[in-house]
This record gives sequence, C-alpha cells and structure tokens, in this order.
Amino acid sequence: MILGNLMELRSRNVKPISKTVLWIGYLAVFFIFLVGCNRSDSAESWRDFAEPDTDLSLPTGLAVDSVGNVYVFDSGSHRVLKFDPAGALLRQWGGEGPAEGQFNCYEDKGTICGLAVDGQDNVYVVDKGNYRIQKFDADGNFLLSWGSQGTGDGQFVRPIYVAVDAQGHVFVTDDRNPVVQKFDADGVFLGKWGSQGAAAGQFYHATGIAVDSEGNVYISDYENQNIQKFDNNGRFLLTWKTGTNARTGTPEAIAIDANDRIYVTDSELKQVEIFDQNGETLQTIALPGLGLLNRISPYGIAVDLSGNLLVTDRANNRIVQYAVPVWTEITE
Repeated sequence: MILGNLMELRSRNVKPISKTVLWIGYLAVFFIFLVGCNRSDSAESWRDFAEPDTDLSLPTGLAVDSVGNVYVFDSGSHRVLKFDPAGALLRQWGGEGPAEGQFNCYEDKGTICGLAVDGQDNVYVVDKGNYRIQKFDADGNFLLSWGSQGTGDGQFVRPIYVAVDAQGHVFVTDDRNPVVQKFDADGVFLGKWGSQGAAAGQFYHATGIAVDSEGNVYISDYENQNIQKFDNNGRFLLTWKTGTNARTGTPEAIAIDANDRIYVTDSELKQVEIFDQNGETLQTIALPGLGLLNRISPYGIAVDLSGNLLVTDRANNRIVQYAVPVWTEITE
C-alpha cells in the first residue's frame, strides 16, 4: 500500500516527488518490515528487572543467592551490584583498581567478568584484568583472593566465568588458556583439564560454566559452538551443538535450575536455549530487543527462586527478567 502510493506519486507529472523523499519512504517501509520480522513473540513476558534509575554499564555476570537476592557484575564500572528479588538495589561495591575489593574488568566492549554464589552466600568474582578470583561475603566484605598472570596452576590469562558446586569447589574458565581449573573454597588449586582444539574435552574459547546437582560441570565454547559436559574431576561425558534451525549461534553463559535444566544465552541468535542433562532441547526463548533493529546483547544468565529467568543485556545496559515461570509453558 505504502509502496504503491509512492510509485503513483512518482508517476504523476503535476507535482514530481524528489528522489530523497522517495528513498526515505522506501527506507521507512524497510525498517517497519525489519522490526516486524525481528519482534520477539515472548516480549510481553519480559520486563526490566532493576529499578529505572539504576545506572548500569555493560552488565555481564549474574548469580542468585539462597534467599533470592540477585548479584550482577557491571563491567563498565567495575562494580558488583546486589538487588533484592524485586529489583531494588541493596548495595554495591568495587571500583577500578588492583587493591582488595577493586576490579579491572573493562578492556573493550567485548569484556565479560562472571560471578557465582556458594551455599553460604559468599560471592566469587572474576577479576579478569587483575588475573585473579576475589571472594566476598554477602555484604561485599572482602574475604580473600587468588591468582596471577600466566598459564601455570592457579594462574590466569583471560578468566571469564566462575561456578561453585554444592561442596564449595570453584571452577574457572579462561578463554585464552584452554583449560578449566578447579579450586577449593580457599583458592587452593585442585586440578585442571582441557587443551586447545575441537575434539572431546578440548576448547578454543571456553566461556560459560555451571554445575548441576550431581556435580557435573557444563562448559560453553563460543568458537566451537558447543556445550561439553564433564564429571566433577574433568572426565569428558558428552557434547552437543547449540542453536536452532541449522544455525549454531554463539553460546555464552550457562545457568542450571533446581531441576537440573540447563539454560544457555546465545549472543548471536539473541535467545535462550534450554536443554536437559543429555543435551536434548526443551525450549528456545526469543529475547526482546530495543529500537528499530531489535538490538540486544545477552550474556549473563541466572534462574531465580521462583524459576524466572534473568539475563544481562549488555547492548542496552539492563537486566531483563522473564516474569512468568518458563515451565508453565512447557508440556513434558
């Protein structure tokens, strides 16, 4: 209809339309079409989690504690922010620097720094630029740190994400040193596994990591575009590709819910993919973007105590929450 009117105006000799105006019309139609194609069918189920006046800058890592409080690492400001379950900001700590309780995360717009919470609600934060892991209590009081630059045991080149199992073991991925390292709760090195490559048990860029209730460790690799599953000591169990409709996408962070369902953010396909422990797809959820191009950059992910999803959107400096429990929509 719009194109027809434009062409009709163009063909009239009485009042010719300028080429500039005509191209503006064409572009308007194109953008309307583009927005319609990229609209998320589940967008009405998502909402912004944090209060409107919360100042976020490149949020990445996400975690939830035993009472439902939400922790996010804000990479652009080198801070940890703690929210209550409704999204009200409770406290924050950090700042840029090398001292205890400070962080150095922001290298570029591709920077990711993860965090995790253990069974005692202690918070473990990847301090990438300082090549260490820092541990805090739930109020942000510094407890300890470990790590240095290098490829030796207990050293890091570019640590990305961290996970903690039920026994307090801490696992760290490093996307420029293709190994996963395992520590105790005090940072004592316990072991590592992996090497560079695309075979079983190998990594090119290990990123997201999470542990299920049985102690199995799941790791995403955005270059190999897969998820690998290991036992608690690094023995390879299985692998599967991510993505949908023959598009493999780019897997990033991983979260696991109370029923051991596995959630993976895909920054390329702009969605969350949900799997069982054997890598079988349960559901794929489109993420809601902003603006004419439906822009969104999903990275960190967590599942709250009500089963709702939380995802950090780095492109729009926000945290989004899937407000209705996902599993009310699935028939198993």
